[in-house]
Amino acid sequence: MGFQPAVSLTEQIAEHLGQQIITGELEPAERIQELKVAANLGVSRGSVREALLILESRHLIEIVPRRGAVVSRLEAAEIANFSELYTDLLDSFFCKLAAQDGQPSEHGGVLTALAGALTHIDQAVEEGDVEQLLAGQREFIEVGLAALDNYYLTAVLKGLIPAGSRLAHLVACHPDFDPRDTLRYHQALFAAIEQRDAQRVSQMVNAFGRREGRLATDSLALKSAGRASARLSQLQGQRREAV
Repeated sequence: MGFQPAVSLTEQIAEHLGQQIITGELEPAERIQELKVAANLGVSRGSVREALLILESRHLIEIVPRRGAVVSRLEAAEIANFSELYTDLLDSFFCKLAAQDGQPSEHGGVLTALAGALTHIDQAVEEGDVEQLLAGQREFIEVGLAALDNYYLTAVLKGLIPAGSRLAHLVACHPDFDPRDTLRYHQALFAAIEQRDAQRVSQMVNAFGRREGRLATDSLALKSAGRASARLSQLQGQRREAV
């Protein structure tokens, strides 16, 4: 892992572990051992402990008494609850962005930032790079947050974005996932924000959020079925060997 001096060590550790959780490399309910992480990354245990507190604030892990840090569970009910809340917050956020008071030049500045993120999404689709597509999707939210004059909504959404990325990654694992749908959604959302059409923004955000929640739940079920099938095959193989 190559650390960047301009970013705090603790933040870099949190980003590193957070990405492993988002992509599924660290699985739900898996324990994160401070000593092992510290040894693997060549950092102090104290730095790892501080990074875990950051991850807890981002809803990616839970710190359980007498057990330590474990990756947050990901089950159908939790996906549904999170997806509903996250969609509601994004609805409020993008509507406020579309209707935000200010000079035309300020609105143009927001659009320029969003257009840059949209370009990255477009490039990712062209190159077939799902990881960059998801990074562009996250960027589209983050650049808008920077322009929003609402401290509390911004703070809450920033804390939930990593969990939102985890959900998006699960959606991308679904066999019906089409990157072009993500691109078309962001293109239409950008156009509605540009036109200051908050009603249209709300309709699209809610429709896309419901679809994402459904695909994430289905993807989780498919993964669980795959693990169960693999475990059954393993047990059957062991029985044959015993005979």
